[in-house]
Amino acid sequence: MLITNTTGYIVVAYGPYLSDSSNNDAAMQKDILIKNKDGILNWIAEHDIVVDRDFRDSTGTMQALGLDVCMPDFLNGRRRFDALEANRSRFISKIRLVVESANDRIACALVNAYRAPAISSFSNDDQIAAKMLACLHEPNLLRTRLNNEILHWSNNDASDLAHFPILTLYQIRLITVGM
Repeated sequence: MLITNTTGYIVVAYGPYLSDSSNNDAAMQKDILIKNKDGILNWIAEHDIVVDRDFRDSTGTMQALGLDVCMPDFLNGRRRFDALEANRSRFISKIRLVVESANDRIACALVNAYRAPAISSFSNDDQIAAKMLACLHEPNLLRTRLNNEILHWSNNDASDLAHFPILTLYQIRLITVGM
């Protein structure tokens, strides 16, 4: 669990916590506040704002500490929010963006550090790029066929996949980039 300031600076990170039905975000937050972990009560002031629907079960604790608790509304079967609810929800989303951006930065750093590249280079990348550039102004033959022929959709299910051709990576590249 992260606590950030308004600029996204991570003030403190707590955890790891075992998260289950009884130890959710609200329970973790109550634990941090009640035990005054890292002297957190010295960091908060009356009317500081906490925004997160996941903390709904700890609103009483937060309000007792003088915090203002804001959570997005639920539609509760309605098709849309009224103007005030929608605007209030936008405010909350804007504030939540700070925390989510901090989480995103952590996730990106971990992916960059420990995951293999999503796409590997091929020895003929330059040739592929040249071929794609050469074909840039070629007509779209599939579109021409679709415009000229009367084709009908057919319903398929999983059993029809047995007849679908299994393509190699080379064949897929040949179809998509022509080489």
